[in-house]
Formats: sequence, C-alpha cells, structure tokens
Amino acid sequence: MKTKIKICGFKTPDEVKNLNPADIDFMGIVLFFPKSRRSVSVEQAKKILAAVPSGIKKTAVTVSPNLEQVQAVEKAGFDYLQVHGTLEDEILEKTSISIIRAVNIKNGVPELEIHPRIKAFLFDAAEPGSGKPFDWNALSRVPRGNRKWVLAGGLNPSNVGDAIHLIHPDMVDVSSSVEKPEGGKDFHKIHAFIEAVRKAD
Repeated sequence: MKTKIKICGFKTPDEVKNLNPADIDFMGIVLFFPKSRRSVSVEQAKKILAAVPSGIKKTAVTVSPNLEQVQAVEKAGFDYLQVHGTLEDEILEKTSISIIRAVNIKNGVPELEIHPRIKAFLFDAAEPGSGKPFDWNALSRVPRGNRKWVLAGGLNPSNVGDAIHLIHPDMVDVSSSVEKPEGGKDFHKIHAFIEAVRKAD
C-alpha cells in the first residue's frame, strides 16, 4: 500500500505553489497558536490555500480550538481540521468539517475518541512540532480496527522507512525536518523525505 504524505507548517504561497499532488497528499497550516513560529492568521492562510495545487488536501492544524475558530476554518476552505489538545463537543455538533484527531504520546497511548467526524488519528510526540520522535512501540498495543493512522513526530529521511515498516501508517506527517535552519520549507529536504517514503513502500 502506498503511504500517503502530509507536510505541515507552510507559511507563504510561494512554499506551496510548486507542490506536486503526485507526491504529496495533504498539506497543513498552523492556525490560532501564537506559541508556534509556524502559526499564521486566517487571512494569510487563505492566500496560501489559493496557491495549493488541485488534488492536495488542505488541513488546518489547531490546538484546543473554539467554535468560532473552527467556523472560520470551514469558511476559509480547508478540507480537514487537525485538533491537538481539547476537542469540544459543540464543534462536533455545530460544524461539519472532517477531523484528524491528534494524540500526543507521553506515558502510553490514551483512550481514543470515537466519532463519525473523526476520520483519522494522528500520533505525535509529547511536544508537537518539536521534531522529536516518540516510542513507536507504544502503538503496538493499540487496537487499530478500520481507523486511519497518521504518524508524526520527529520523522526524517533517515528514520521514516523504519517507522513505516514497524507501524504501517496510512500516512506520515513531517514539518521540522524539511525546513531550512532559518525557517521556511526546504524543497531539497522535502524531496529527500518523499524518496525515503517511496523506498520504504
């Protein structure tokens, strides 16, 4: 099975306009989280979304969003809402966007929330965006069923093949390891990551 690829943390239209939908399945933009150097405003996000090539799914990456924020995400034209932290019931009741539920692995894997709107679980390190992997073996004890799994946290061209062989995720997610030292995406690093994923498939 071909492992899908999601690249997160885009900040400008120039970074996304040359993405190839043959290589990249999902892209992500961080919103409403000023602690992250990758966070942008909704207005900036709209400009980025307008430059994303057709065929690539657009994900809003959020932390404990409120209803108003999620409604802004829907209005902006995102395909998916990725939620770290708290997912409020009213978001599930009063919005319709598909959700990727982030699960941060600290001491084992917490109980997974089940809801028709939650289309996938994204397993990440204790500190999202840190570029540090977690113990992938923790997932070996989690019943998978028919849920989609996204693996994130410290993935890079050197370790993503091992992660795919061990976890067999539906999709791998990367941000930190495909960036320039000064910030912004590095297309040489993105290409190297894509090549490593394809080699592992």
